[in-house]
Amino acid sequence: MAQKVTLRDVARHAGVSVTTVSNVVRGWPYIAEETRLKVEQAIQELGYVPHPIAKWLRRGYTQTIGFVVPDVTSPHFAALVDTVENIAREHGYSVLVLNTHEDELREAEGVRLLTSGLGDGILLVQTANALQNGNLLRDVTIPVVAIDRVRETFSGPFCNVDNFAVARLAMQYLYDLGHRRIAHLSGPASALSAQDRVEGYRQFIREAGLDYEYLSTNPSQWCSDEGYRAMHQLLDEPVRPTAVFVSNDRMAIGAIHAAVERGLRVPQDISLVGVDDIELSRHVTPPLTTVRQPLEEMARIGIEMLLKLIQGEPLEQAHVSLAPSLIVRESAAPPR
Repeated sequence: MAQKVTLRDVARHAGVSVTTVSNVVRGWPYIAEETRLKVEQAIQELGYVPHPIAKWLRRGYTQTIGFVVPDVTSPHFAALVDTVENIAREHGYSVLVLNTHEDELREAEGVRLLTSGLGDGILLVQTANALQNGNLLRDVTIPVVAIDRVRETFSGPFCNVDNFAVARLAMQYLYDLGHRRIAHLSGPASALSAQDRVEGYRQFIREAGLDYEYLSTNPSQWCSDEGYRAMHQLLDEPVRPTAVFVSNDRMAIGAIHAAVERGLRVPQDISLVGVDDIELSRHVTPPLTTVRQPLEEMARIGIEMLLKLIQGEPLEQAHVSLAPSLIVRESAAPPR
């Protein structure tokens, strides 16, 4: 293994002091041009690479953004990470992704790690169980922007999706198809987005004057297995719905699996609508009708907010709530 080149090696090669080499590396302006060129040539010939942490300490910033996310295996969050990384790179920033696994303790550890000098700012998607972390960001000294999940205790800039509108879009579509017995398979009880969708569902039921209401036992995760379990539980009820609004696409895919196992045809016997419009939703049988969240736009707005704050620029709008859209495919039809 080749020995690492040091400042002392460069100084010896250029015939100058170590202090002079250090001044050239950190961009000190009061260096004779001849000396600067001599040092830069020595750096190039020896292949000297300054230590990144030392550069950060000298500059006072890292050109790194921390992105704290609950679950990097989820297509929903993976889409956010992809957009954030691309936009950050365009602005000369790297992204350090910290996966909390929906654990509030890991979320707290990640925020503290980034504020210890590893990042210039934090983009945050709060965990579903972030109830204990209400005071976590109170003493943070670098900019923080929240996206997607934004709790009432968060007072900083944010960009999210109107989850009441998500529920209304799905319910209105099923209602317009003629469904009057519409169930809802909800997301984790502690997730704010799931809570808002539940409230949107209940509000629609009340406003439409519907007699039927069914909410699934709240699952602990946004996954296909939970949708599969919740759908089987729903189909054991004495009165079955003609349609189901499912809180995300992964759960909806599991719910379709359960319905087929019970001998039901989708959408002939039961209709389903999901949320997110993940890639797989286009390729299940039948292709899933879903409410699309503008994930790329949300990630873009969030990272651009954060970059402005890092650069000391004011925000034109600190709180942004985006509208969802309905994607009609083949998993919902009029009741028979």
